[in-house]
Order: sequence, then structure tokens, then C-alpha cells
Amino acid sequence: MKRAKGFTLVELILVITILGIISVSVAQVIALSVQIYATGAERARLVSEARFIVLRLEKELRNIIPNSVVFDATSECLTFYPIKQSGTYVDDALDNPMHSVLFDGTPQVGDTLVVFPTSPQSVVDNGQLIDNVVAAADAPLSAYQFDITLAAANTQTSPGKRFYIPEPPVSICKTVTTQGARLVRSQGGVSSVLGVNVTQWDAQILTTGLRQNGLVALSLTFEGNDNEQLAVVHEVHFPNVP
Repeated sequence: MKRAKGFTLVELILVITILGIISVSVAQVIALSVQIYATGAERARLVSEARFIVLRLEKELRNIIPNSVVFDATSECLTFYPIKQSGTYVDDALDNPMHSVLFDGTPQVGDTLVVFPTSPQSVVDNGQLIDNVVAAADAPLSAYQFDITLAAANTQTSPGKRFYIPEPPVSICKTVTTQGARLVRSQGGVSSVLGVNVTQWDAQILTTGLRQNGLVALSLTFEGNDNEQLAVVHEVHFPNVP
């Protein structure tokens, strides 16, 4: 008489139990791997966004009118005047017309010209509207020398004989919406989103003197979709010599 071959009930239960343990372990490893990947991807996104904002701010702050940057902690707004054009005057800044030299284009009628800015308000107070621009009388064939007629003569002079033509002021402010906190850039009535998920925004401005560059210490905190935060501190040198 032959004995029947097969598995006993105990053996089947043991196999099912072992397979269940292995399946749970594999599922946990896969879940952990997915979580690690998602966390890494979110961190990479935050770092990329932070890098974009910092590089954008650095590029803009390095091209501003000297001493024209200010940060209002109450409104959380960083405001500055970008340089549209700059040049030097040949004789006296108080002359009107003012004999000037520019290597980056021609001044435009209606723009504002400012000499020796020492604060954001001085860009407004010392700025004079340009009424007329013609080729310099003593260098009519030069593509870089102009006689600039202002609405009123300058009242300031610059040790370096420099002047600046500013663009409209730029404001970068933190705003809070139903979609979260974000940085918004505004200039001339046009606004655009510079960055999102910015929970903290601050700028410390150091202007130790008018004979060396100033410094803006930017401080930003970003919050990811998983509530993880990334803090960034970056220093930017800006022109401080009028």
C-alpha cells in the first residue's frame, strides 16, 4: 500500500505565514524607498527654488543706484532703484546743459537724472527731469558725449563726477494668500511672483560708508509640501559709492 504524498495543514499554515512576513517586509522596504525618493525630490525642488530666487535677487541688487535700497520690516518689502543708465559729467554738475559721457546708450527725454544719491529718498529729491538731449557741442561727432538739458540745474556734485538714470523703483514683498506665502516683485504697476512657499523673508542692509560697497544679508525660509523647512542666508554686495 502506497502512502499519499502532499502537504499537511500545519505545513501550509507555516508557508502562508512565512510568505506573509516576507510580503510585509518587502512592502515596507518599497514604501520606505518611495518615501525617501519623495523627500529627496521635495528637498531638491526647494533648493532649486531657493537658488533661483537668490541668484535673481543678487543679479538685481548688483545693478542698483548706490544707497537706494531699503527694507521695511513692517511690510516685509525690499525696495530699490535699478540703474537704467549711468555716466560721468565733464565739467560741473551744476551746469545746465550738462556735458556728459555715456557708454551704454543715449539718455531719453523724460527720464530722471540724479547726482550723488545718498539714500532712497535722495534719488527722488535730487533727481532732475531730462528736457533735452543733443550731441555735445565740443564733440559733435562722438557717439558717447551729450549735452543734457535738465528741467532744473543739479544742486549736488559727485567726487567721482558720476550720475545715474534710474528705472522705476522695484519692490519685492512677501504676501500671504489662500495658496500660501510668496514673494512678489512689483515695478511700474506690473507684478509677478518671484517665489512661493516663502514663510520667512528678511534683509539686513549694511552701509558702513560711502567709499566702499554695501552689503545686503538676505534671509529666507521655504516650506515644502511635506512641511519640511529650508533656511537660506545669502550676502550680496551692492554699489555704495555715489
